[in-house]
Amino acid sequence: MHYEEQRKSISLSTGDSGTNPSFVNDPNASITYFEGVIKLGSSSRAIYNYLTSLYARLEDEGPLFRFLSVSVPAAASVPFGQSVSDILLKQAEEERNCPLDRGYALRTILKTGRHFRSAVKLYMGFGMRQQAVELALKVDPSLARDLARQCDDNGETKRLWLMIARNAAGNGTTARDGKDVVSRVVMVLKECGPDILSIEDVLPFLPDFAQIDQFKDEICEALASYSSKIEHYLKEMNECDQTCDALREELLRLKETGTQVRADARCALTNKRILENGEPFYAFPSGYAVLESALKREVIPYLNEKQLNRVKFIENELERIRKLGRNPYEIAKYEYEIEELISELGGLIAAECPLTGTVMVESIDSGFSSDDED
Repeated sequence: MHYEEQRKSISLSTGDSGTNPSFVNDPNASITYFEGVIKLGSSSRAIYNYLTSLYARLEDEGPLFRFLSVSVPAAASVPFGQSVSDILLKQAEEERNCPLDRGYALRTILKTGRHFRSAVKLYMGFGMRQQAVELALKVDPSLARDLARQCDDNGETKRLWLMIARNAAGNGTTARDGKDVVSRVVMVLKECGPDILSIEDVLPFLPDFAQIDQFKDEICEALASYSSKIEHYLKEMNECDQTCDALREELLRLKETGTQVRADARCALTNKRILENGEPFYAFPSGYAVLESALKREVIPYLNEKQLNRVKFIENELERIRKLGRNPYEIAKYEYEIEELISELGGLIAAECPLTGTVMVESIDSGFSSDDED
């Protein structure tokens, strides 16, 4: 529908002369007209922006606030982990779908120096809660508190309430002893709750001449909370100590535990005699014994990248030290390092039996033999 048709469609009572004196003399006639155009379904951004500027000129903020409440959608919550590009694209899409230019509306309202509730509404439409609270503190601290309560992010909630507490400590006429400041800050603590702010968070906002008696109850509550936390941490420490003691005892027991290997024992993977092969081998509590080379071939494919790199480093170091075999004195200097490297290598490839541990579980979908063996 064209604007001329829309204008004719708007029902206006006219006199015999075709002129309605009440409409002509009405200073808000333009507002009435554009409101009618929007009701007829117009989504022109120019009309929305112009109507916003007309509302902003009024002394009464009610029409502007009601108009923005309908025209400005609430900012959608941002899912955790969403990329910045996705957020910007989503905001651009919302801006295209909204007939009102929110940036223009915000600039227009702030330029007037009034109607700050409407500006807060626009800030919230942009998702700028911190700026909204900062502006609300100048005109209506209760509105700022409501906005802070609606926040779901714990970190942002604490920042908002810190802004409110700082504002409470800096506004208003204070008595000489600072009682007014302390009472306002303490009121903020009670409103937000101990889970968000505690007395130590707001101490920097209190005047230097404030007496401790003025907030002794809050200090006692904080000390009681600290005492409870300390008891909880002590209990956790005791549990950790008991667990560590149990692990130490288990390690000592394992050091004394031995595994007997028969003289004719064979490698569980290659069926070679392990004592006649002249190669290091590993004996597991499950009863299986496996040659080192066969164990590496079986286990290495299931190691992660970090473990695999460490195995390669240990093998290179052992090879480098073995090349010094011609000089016994040099080898003696590396005995402790050799023991440490061999022990770490065993922890990587022989942490569990390859036939009864997780390697067997992970290889459940593998065939019993390869094509070469067939």
